[in-house]
Amino acid sequence: MGRNKAFLELHEKPFIEIAIEVFKNFDEVIIISNNEELYSKYNIKVYNDIIKNVGPIGGIYTALEYAKYDIVIVACDMPYLNSEIVERIANEMDDKSMISVTNGKLQPLCSGYKKSIINKVSLCIEGNDLKLRSLIDKIDKNYIYFDDEDLFLNVNTVNEYKKLTGV
Repeated sequence: MGRNKAFLELHEKPFIEIAIEVFKNFDEVIIISNNEELYSKYNIKVYNDIIKNVGPIGGIYTALEYAKYDIVIVACDMPYLNSEIVERIANEMDDKSMISVTNGKLQPLCSGYKKSIINKVSLCIEGNDLKLRSLIDKIDKNYIYFDDEDLFLNVNTVNEYKKLTGV
């Protein structure tokens, strides 16, 4: 992408603010980033990755380590998410992690993870098994199904961003 996706905008609102807003009814909101200063104006706890350069699994590990509770995560580049989705994930998560699925496709970057899986996350990282699909295969989980795949759209390229914004 060439720049920090958290600060791309949709309707004049940075993606990170959209992501923060979906957690408006949660007791705890944290950001995992390797550049804490970028988020200082949001008055939210920001933590650097404990284990660097391992991708999203490292962010999940860090969130599980620092969060007081089980976690629901969203990637900052998913601008169509809303509070109803994350609240439904949180409310339906009981004794197992809750993995979102749309049209048969796993959505691990908008799912709920139990704090109890942290050792399995650590083992994946230690074994250089960094794919989220592999982690999901190893944990106790239930699936939560959503019909609208567009809600889980994530922006990974300049062309995807241009398509999203019509620019």
